[in-house]
Amino acid sequence: MIRAKFFFLSCFAVLLILSSCKEDRETYTVKRSEVVESVYSSVVVEPYEMYKVTSSIAGYLDETLVQVGDTVVAGQTLFYIRDVASSSASANAKIALEIAEKNYKGDLNMLQDLKLELNNAELKRKNDSIQYFRVKKLYEKKLATGVEFEQAELLYTSSKNAYANLKNKIRRTERDLQLSVEQARNNFNSSKSRSDDASIVNRINGIVYDIQKEQGEFVSMQEPVAIVGSGDQFVVKMLIDEIDITKVRIGQEIIVSLEAYGDKIYKAEVTRIAPRMDTRTQTFEVEGVFVDHPEKLYYGLTGEANIVVEQKSNVIIVPREYLIDGNKVETASGKRKVKIGTTSLSHVEIIEGLKEGDVIYKPE
Repeated sequence: MIRAKFFFLSCFAVLLILSSCKEDRETYTVKRSEVVESVYSSVVVEPYEMYKVTSSIAGYLDETLVQVGDTVVAGQTLFYIRDVASSSASANAKIALEIAEKNYKGDLNMLQDLKLELNNAELKRKNDSIQYFRVKKLYEKKLATGVEFEQAELLYTSSKNAYANLKNKIRRTERDLQLSVEQARNNFNSSKSRSDDASIVNRINGIVYDIQKEQGEFVSMQEPVAIVGSGDQFVVKMLIDEIDITKVRIGQEIIVSLEAYGDKIYKAEVTRIAPRMDTRTQTFEVEGVFVDHPEKLYYGLTGEANIVVEQKSNVIIVPREYLIDGNKVETASGKRKVKIGTTSLSHVEIIEGLKEGDVIYKPE
């Protein structure tokens, strides 16, 4: 009797201790609220439209007509380049044009040989056609063997295909030769139009953000001389991990905070998603335009952004730190499995397993 009483008292003491331990732990009363799932990224502000100013000729930067920060318009001359291309370039372009024209329409052009081949192929096709139908009639009258009929059919099919392929080859060759003449003529005209002083003309209205060459410095063809971009319209650019890119859609809201503007929040909208992943960073570039923005923006401002991918109201939510192993919570009666829905940075939606008013414990 004494032992039974002692055992009862021991169990009661253990329960009191466990109850006391739970009372000391943080709890959360399950409630309904809003949950917003988002994709996070750092952001960089860039001009809405921007391009690298390049030279179409090689030469030395002879004169710079603008400075960094200048406002420029489309068609405005920015730089003059002193051409150092040798005179042989024009001569070579002329020779290339003459060769292309001879190949296309000269006395011994490439198409003539192909057309002769086509004539021979046509004669063979007709001859094989006659032979095929002759053998076919004999075969139908059982005056020719199946092997003879198959051989005749094979020769006819082969000659038909050869004739068709040759016709296609002639069309392709004629198109390629014509294109070669056009390209050679363009190159020749371009080389003729060069002058000792060649100008670099601006393409868009905007601001000169950078000048990358100094006066007197050599500039190769297509080498950037400056950067010009729009001055009144800007975009945010983000790099999204391949794990999250499938959640991002055109038109989704972006919540943006910029280091230069402290805790202020601005809104943007997803306008472009790169179709190809950058294999070096394992990310996709996503671009958004501001819906509202600070009074003054600068190229290169940095910050953070969250792309809102899903938003739900009046749903059961719990803090993420209350989850155990990703799909369980602890209640007064022990661990309980739950089904998770939308997930935000701080909370998760509970689809099954809990109801409003339930109390759960924060894992130790």
